[in-house]
Amino acid sequence: MKGKVFRYITVCSLFLALFALANFYCYQSAMNQFEKMQEDHEARVGEQVQVYVDNEMADRMAQMEKSVRETVQTQNVQNTLTENTVYQVQSHNALTDETVTEYRKLPDELVGCDRKLVQQFCSKYKDSHMSAKEFLDGLQSVSLISFSPERLTICKNFDASKVKFRYYLISDGTEVIAYYGDMKTVYEHTGIKISSLSAKERKQLKKGIEVKDEEELYGILENYSS
Repeated sequence: MKGKVFRYITVCSLFLALFALANFYCYQSAMNQFEKMQEDHEARVGEQVQVYVDNEMADRMAQMEKSVRETVQTQNVQNTLTENTVYQVQSHNALTDETVTEYRKLPDELVGCDRKLVQQFCSKYKDSHMSAKEFLDGLQSVSLISFSPERLTICKNFDASKVKFRYYLISDGTEVIAYYGDMKTVYEHTGIKISSLSAKERKQLKKGIEVKDEEELYGILENYSS
């Protein structure tokens, strides 16, 4: 009898132990699964947060760049010349050391220009904008004195003693043409035909003849006509 009771107790104890182990295993598995689910959830949330943060940063950077561009554009507009800009031209004569100031209409090509473009205009003025009169007066340089959207002041420096020749004779293949010394502004179409000149004269005119003054010019033309 005692043996049966002992075996019964032993079996019950083993059964309870197995049941406890099974419950513990299930519990451990459930905890592991829960932890994994929690880690996956945290990872997904972290990715979503990172995407949100990245998008927010990108939007803010784009807004900042747009704001900077608009600010720069506004400043550029505010620092350019307009049709209402007062245009002051100072003409300095190096021989007499006198300066004459005139107020003129701002050239159309300077409307909308900033300081840098005006400086480029001044540096290229002799090559692209100088008139025949300015050449004859001995224009040497053009410089920027002051710049603002309200007022532009430039200075033209003249020295007539630097003008080596005032006129320039050349042929167009059929006729002798007199230019001002700038070699681009026609002074007179002489009507003198190249065919009426000697071979030496035609050769000289093909290269071009620099003429000191009006007296020398008409002396040469009179010689061609005789």
